[in-house]
Amino acid sequence: MTEKKLSVKMFGGFTASYGEEVLTFGRQRDSKFGQLFQILMTRPGQGFSKNEIAESLYKWEEVEDSNATLNNTIFRLRKYLAASPLPPGDYLFLRMGVLYIAGEIEMESDVWSFETMARAFETERDKRKKVELCEKACELYQGEFLPQLSNEQWVIEKSKYYHKLYIFMMEYLFDYLKGEGDYQSIERLAACASEIYPYEGWETWRIDSLVALNHYQEAEALYQQTAAHLQESGGFLSKKQQVQFRKIGRKLRRPEETEENIGKYLVEAAQGLGAYSCTLPGFSDCYHMLKRVIKRGAVQFSLMLCTILDGNGHPAENRGYCDKQGEKLRESFRAHLRQGDIYARYSENQYLLLCVGAEKEHIGEIGARIDMDFRKRCGGRGGVSCRLLDDGGMW
Repeated sequence: MTEKKLSVKMFGGFTASYGEEVLTFGRQRDSKFGQLFQILMTRPGQGFSKNEIAESLYKWEEVEDSNATLNNTIFRLRKYLAASPLPPGDYLFLRMGVLYIAGEIEMESDVWSFETMARAFETERDKRKKVELCEKACELYQGEFLPQLSNEQWVIEKSKYYHKLYIFMMEYLFDYLKGEGDYQSIERLAACASEIYPYEGWETWRIDSLVALNHYQEAEALYQQTAAHLQESGGFLSKKQQVQFRKIGRKLRRPEETEENIGKYLVEAAQGLGAYSCTLPGFSDCYHMLKRVIKRGAVQFSLMLCTILDGNGHPAENRGYCDKQGEKLRESFRAHLRQGDIYARYSENQYLLLCVGAEKEHIGEIGARIDMDFRKRCGGRGGVSCRLLDDGGMW
C-alpha cells in the first residue's frame, strides 16, 4: 500500500491533498492563513524569516503591528492543520524567528520540485542530464503560479521568477531537440506551452516543426490563425520572434495542386468592407511592393501614422485602454476607408495606414474624417492623431 503524502500543486491553480482527502481551507481559499501555507509550501522544510513572510503578506496593507498579526495568522493555520485530514502532529515550527513547515509525513510541492530541478539544471554539465531535467521540470509547469492570487505582490514576484525559469529551460530544450531533428517532440511541447501562454511566440516553434514534418496545411492554418490573432488583439512578438515568424512564413508551401485549386486558394475568403487588415510583416511587404511600383508611375499612395490619444490629447500609454480604443479605430478604418487601402497595428497605440491612390493634399481630409468618426465611437473622448509619413516619394 502506497504511503500517504501531502501533495500541493500551485501551477495553474491551487490544490492540496493528503492521499484522497482534500485540504479545502474552508471558504477562504485566499485567506492570509491559506496564503501562509502556500508560501511555506513553495519550499517545504526550508525556513522563512518572520520578517520575510510579514512583508509578503502585509506590505501593501495598513497593519499596525505586522508581527502580532503574523502570530495570529500562524495560530489560525496551526488550528486549521490540526482539524484537517492530516495525521495528528506538529507541522509548523518557529525557531529563532524562522518559520517552516515539516512533519512525520512526506510532503511534495510542484513549485519546489520545479525550482529544485531548475537549480540542478543550471549547475549540471552533462548535456543529456540537463535535457532530462528540462523535460521533467517543464512537465510540472502547468500554468501561471497561483493565478487566483495574481493581484498579490508576493505571487506576482514568484510568478515572474518561475516564468523566467520555464522560458529559459524550454528554449534550451527546443534548441537541443532541433539539433537532434526531433520535431515531433518540439511540436508536442510547443502545443502545451501555447495553451499556457497563447500567442507569446511558442506558436512559431509549432509551425516550424510542422513544416519540418511536412504537415504544410496544418502549419499554414496555425500560421494564419496566429497572424490574425496578433493583428486583431494587439499581441506583440519580440524582435527575435518576429524574425523567426517571417522565416517560417517563407518556408510555408502547399502540395502540388491544379490551377483551379490554386486560384481558389488565392481568392480572399470573405471580402469585408473598408480597408484591408493585415499583419505588420504583411503590411511591410505591401509597402515595399508599392515603393517599387511607384517608380514606374503606375500608382499613387500615401503612408499615414495614426496614434491613439488619451483624454488629455497625449499618446495613450495604458495597454488596456489602447486595446479597447484600437477596436473602435479599426471600425473607423472599415467604415471610412476604401477596400484598396491597407492598415496594420504597429505598436500599442500606433497604426500604419496605406491609402492607395490617395494624393498628399487629400491626406489631411482623410485623417480628419477618421478622427471625427473615431471620436463619435468613443463618445467624444480621446481622439487619434493622423500624420503623413510618406507621400510615395519621401523614403
